Amino acid sequence: MSELFECPCCRSFTISELGEYEICSVCNWEDDPVQSANPDYAGGANQQSLNQARQEWLEKKVVSRLH
Repeated sequence: MSELFECPCCRSFTISELGEYEICSVCNWEDDPVQSANPDYAGGANQQSLNQARQEWLEKKVVSRLH
């Protein structure tokens, strides 16, 4: 079994390869390496910033996907 990495948003171990735009099966966050490096950046693979998505996950256990 291959090692899974932690989702940068919900912290669940669901990502098979970091920075490859994989979508987390738990919170629906798309693993964007630009947003991981700059968590306040809104845009790119996800419309909201990583920090906004983390806060939303903590409050609602859901991350909005508006693509």
